Amino acid sequence: MIRFISLRVVAIVVFALVFLGCSNRLSMGYYSAIEKSYVFNANAPIVVMYDKGDLLSSSYVDLIVYNLQLKGFTSVYKQGDLALSRAKNAIYIRAFRSLQAFPSTSFSYSSFDDGVAPACYWYGSQFYCSSKTNKFFAITGYSESLNYLSSYHITLDWYDLNLKKRILYIDGSVNGKTCGYTPLFRDLIAHTIARIDLRRSERYQYYLDLPYYWGCD
Repeated sequence: MIRFISLRVVAIVVFALVFLGCSNRLSMGYYSAIEKSYVFNANAPIVVMYDKGDLLSSSYVDLIVYNLQLKGFTSVYKQGDLALSRAKNAIYIRAFRSLQAFPSTSFSYSSFDDGVAPACYWYGSQFYCSSKTNKFFAITGYSESLNYLSSYHITLDWYDLNLKKRILYIDGSVNGKTCGYTPLFRDLIAHTIARIDLRRSERYQYYLDLPYYWGCD
C-alpha cells in the first residue's frame, strides 16, 4: 500500500513538472525575403562567410554549415575551405543580441470645481440658476520610465556571386523572456534553417517549449 502511494506521488510530481515546463516557452520569429525569379541549385557550392572578429557569430559557423547540409544543400563550406572564385553562392551570417529602448509615460488627473453655475434661466415668472457647477480635469502628476525590449537574432544574407546580387535574406529571432536558456542560439539556428522555404517570402511567429527542468524565474 505504501509503495503504491509512493509511486502515485512520484507520478503526480513528474506530471506537474512536465505540465509546468510547458508554460516556459521561447517566442520565436521567422522572416525571409527572396528574389522570386531566382532558381536555387541545392548542389551548387556555397561558402558561409563571417567576420572573424565577431566571436559570437564565428563560434556558430560550423553548426550553421551542418544544419544547411541537413536541409539538403550538398556542397556547403565555411570561408577558407573553398575559394570564392569556385563558389556560386555566399551566405554572410551574423548572430547578435538587439536591445531597443522605448519610453513609457503616465499621467494622473484630478477634477476641480470652478464655482460658477453653468446655467440660469426663466421659468414662468421665476428666475432659476442651477446648483451644479462646472467640473474640469487637470493634469496633477506625470512620470516617465525607460524600458528595454531584448531580442536575439541569427541572419543569413544569401548572395549569388556570379550575378553579384542578393537573392535571399533570412532573420530568425527570439523575442522577450529567454529564462536564461543557454542553448538559445543553437536551437535558434536549427529551427531557422529547418524552416527555410526557397519558394516564397515568409513572416510568422512560433514557440519553442523549454525542457521541463528549465525553470523560468
